[in-house]
This record gives sequence, structure tokens and C-alpha cells, in this order.
Amino acid sequence: MPKGRAAAPDIEVESLSGKRLLIIGLAWPALAENVLVSLVSMVDMVMVASLGAYAIGAVGLVTQPRFVMLAAFMALNVGSTAMVSRFKGARDRDNANMVLNQSLLMSVGISVILCVVMLFGGETLVRFLAGNNISEQMIQGALGYLRIQVYGFPTLAITITINAVLRGVGNTRAAFYNSTVSNLVNVFFNYCLIGGNLGFPAWGINGASIATVIGQCVALGMALWMVNGTREFVSIDFKEIFTVNLQMIRRIFRVGVPALVEQLVMRIGMMLFTIIITSLGDHSYSAHMIAMNLQQLSFMTGMAFGAAATSLVGQCLGRVRADLARLYVKMTQNMSYIASIVVALLLFFGGEAITHLYSNDPELIRLASNMLKIIAVVNPISNARFVYLASLRGAGDSRFAAVATFVGVLLIRPVVSLLLIAPQLPFQLGLAGVWIALSSDGVVCYFLSRRRFLKGKWETIRV
Repeated sequence: MPKGRAAAPDIEVESLSGKRLLIIGLAWPALAENVLVSLVSMVDMVMVASLGAYAIGAVGLVTQPRFVMLAAFMALNVGSTAMVSRFKGARDRDNANMVLNQSLLMSVGISVILCVVMLFGGETLVRFLAGNNISEQMIQGALGYLRIQVYGFPTLAITITINAVLRGVGNTRAAFYNSTVSNLVNVFFNYCLIGGNLGFPAWGINGASIATVIGQCVALGMALWMVNGTREFVSIDFKEIFTVNLQMIRRIFRVGVPALVEQLVMRIGMMLFTIIITSLGDHSYSAHMIAMNLQQLSFMTGMAFGAAATSLVGQCLGRVRADLARLYVKMTQNMSYIASIVVALLLFFGGEAITHLYSNDPELIRLASNMLKIIAVVNPISNARFVYLASLRGAGDSRFAAVATFVGVLLIRPVVSLLLIAPQLPFQLGLAGVWIALSSDGVVCYFLSRRRFLKGKWETIRV
């Protein structure tokens, strides 16, 4: 047992109450992290909104290029989490450490390559997303924000890789602690650098981006400390980081490559979706970004219980207990349903009050709050898909997620949105049509992932 931490509860605890406590113990740090990230993200956007409505859209335009860069690491992390959870279940510490060290090696190399690509191609991508209906002021704000994010990207990439490995061994608290401190640092420097408070310069949108990078650097320091020494089941070996183990890298990529395809499909779909929304103009796009910002509140419970399901399924399969994995997923899903209904009620009845934090513009408030009602209606099903997809990824079945994402993001979402907003057709629902399309994607993905899980093919996948 690693020194400095109490032993984690065993996955084969007999009582149902013990299993529930184990699920909650894994889910609550992820839930707390998601809540914190959502709230800090809200504060972040509220602070930027003080510069004007254009600033909300400018930060929003950077979202997709930033996620394009993160796609490779999200895919890598799927493989790393699935592998290390199996090794944790099998009590194989040496191979778990190898996963950590090889994942960090890949993170450093890939992040440097992506930074170079984005420094030269970022402006082209932002202007492509903006189209012809977004103001030059918003575009210039987005470009300044993006350049600073690119320079700080390696710190974020390495941190999320460490967090993913720690989730695999059952330590979901690590990401929560890292996010808590880094986001509080981010908010403090937002206050200092956006408007020029406490003697700092007023750098506007660029100041918000610098504050984000400072917070990421703090999180990186904390993450490295957590895996340095014997505090965790896994630990970093700075000599091994620079030693390439092609066999382990291939095993990680075998699970991660389908996830990479999924992420690339997701980002391409989201970029196409962004182009559709920007065609509605600055005002609608700013309202859309407010709704997207608050949508995190609706997804936080599903993602939190999904994090628990990923770790538990991987560990159960490491013990050759597929029956136990099924039971854990069923229990986790039921807990997710209850929590997501509570969040849905909050968004449906309190959404308009929350949107007042961002702006006093009546039209922005009306548009954004109506979108939140659409989100709330489908929230329980949308959250349930996260648990099923996370369970499948924990088992190493990442190919299915890529297929489901392709169907939803590249087929259903853009086709439905175009049908509902096209001026040549009778619907012409505007931004509401876009969000109906976004919600329909989540519903379809739920039924596809549920069917896949119940078929049970994931029980026999080797990683």
C-alpha cells in the first residue's frame, strides 16, 4: 500500500450500502470538480463580459481550436485510464507505472507538435469558424486569447494526463484538488489582469487568457507532486519518461486511437456547428455561448458518475468480475438519474435568473434562458449516456464511442439544425433549432450506448 494514503475500499465489498459508498467516494470528487469548473467558468465569462458582448463571443471562438488541440490527449487518456485501471485491479504496480511514464512521454511530444501547428494555423482556423457574420473586433479578441493559450498548452496536457491515470487507480480526488486551486488562482488573476486591479495592468481578454495559463501552471506543479514518490499506487520515474517502450505505447494506442477518431469527429462536428451558429450573427452567438457555459451544470453529474464507472469497470475486469462490473454500472446509472433530475429542475426554473449574471441585455437573457429549458428537458437522458459511454471506455470498448459520436455529431446534429433554421424551410426556429438539434444528438447517443452496453461485448475485450 502506498504510504501517506489510506487503502481504498475494495471493489468486491459485499453489501449494497458498501458499494454505494464506494461509488459515491469515486464520484463526489469528480462532481465537486465539475461544479467548481462550471462555477469558475461562469465567473470567468462574467468577468470577460464586463468588456462587452463581443468578448463573450471572442472567448467562445477559441473553444473549438482549443479542444482540437486537446483531442489527442483526451484520446490518449482513454487508453491510459483503461490500461491502468486493469493493472490496478490485477494489483500490477510495475505495469501501471509504465503506463504513467509512457503517457507522459507522449504528452510532452504531442503537445509541442500541436503548439507549433496552432501558432502557424490558429488564425486561419478562427477566421474559418467566424465566417462572414462575426465582427472583426470579436475575431481579434479571439486571436489574442488563443495565442496565449497555445503557449501554456503543454502544462494543461501533462496535468490532464496525470489526472487520467490517477482516475484509473481510483483517485478521483486528484483532479478535484488540482482544479480547485488552479481555478481559484485563475479567478484571482482574472480580477487583477482583465480590469487592472491591485496595481496590475488592464489587459482585457488577453489578461483573462494569461490568468488561465497561470492557473494551469499551478495545477501542473500539484499533479507532479502527487505522483512523485510513494503517495499513490502509481509514481513518476523521470528516467523512464525518456525511455520509449513501444509495446506499452502500442497497447495504450490500441484503446486510444478509436477515442482519437471520436474526438476528431467531435471537433469537426462542433466546428461545423459553430459555423452554423455564427451565421446567425454576434448576438445569437453570444447567447449561445452563455447557454453552453451553463450547460456544464447539466452535464456535471453524468460526467462525475461516469468517472466512477470508468474506474470500477476497469478494476472489475482486471479481477475477471464482469458480473460485478454490470452491477456497479446499474447502481451508478440510478444515482446519476436522481442527481440529473435535480439539476434539470434548477436549470428549467432558475435559468433566467442565472443568465442575468452575464448581461442586462433582455434579448440575450431571453435567448439564453430559453435554451436552458431545452437542455433541462433532456438532461436525465443526456447524462445517462455519459455513464454508459464511460463504462464502455473503462472496458476498452472505445471504438463504439467513435461510431456513436460520428452518427450524432456529424450526421444528426448538423442535419437537424440546418432543417430547423434554414430560411428556405418553414421551421426557421433560429437559435432554438440549433439547441433542439444539439439535444437530439444526446438522446440518440443514449439509446445507442445503452444497447451496446446491454449486449455485453465489452466483457471480453482485451487491452
